[in-house]
Amino acid sequence: MVKSGITVLVLLGLAGFGYFYLTSDGAGSRTDRAKTAARNLGDAVRDKGVAELVEVRLKTKFGIDATRFVHAFFDEGHVVVYGMVPAGIDPGALQSEAAKVPGVSDALVLVQPRPDFIVPLKSIRKDSPRDGKP
Repeated sequence: MVKSGITVLVLLGLAGFGYFYLTSDGAGSRTDRAKTAARNLGDAVRDKGVAELVEVRLKTKFGIDATRFVHAFFDEGHVVVYGMVPAGIDPGALQSEAAKVPGVSDALVLVQPRPDFIVPLKSIRKDSPRDGKP
């Protein structure tokens, strides 16, 4: 099971590297293109990882369903949090929590109150907070 998981990760890494290598501008030597492709792949993985860390932090702190309603985009130290949140959650609190994630130097929050007719998913755990309510 672990070996197949590692194999999948290696194949995905090679596919990502190939994508960035083939879509580079073509200028420079093959070595320069390979270095640029590796750097771009690393940046993409880091950006996606930090964005997901922000989403998880907001989900656990405020008990919101981040996978459906709150999204994050990260690039070069800046994170943008956008989506719909329950009416009782302060955007300033979201901003301060997002800024606490390692790698985030600036957080911009663009959220709207979630309409009442959109029902969040039911929690698996009985003791977990939902919709920002303890």
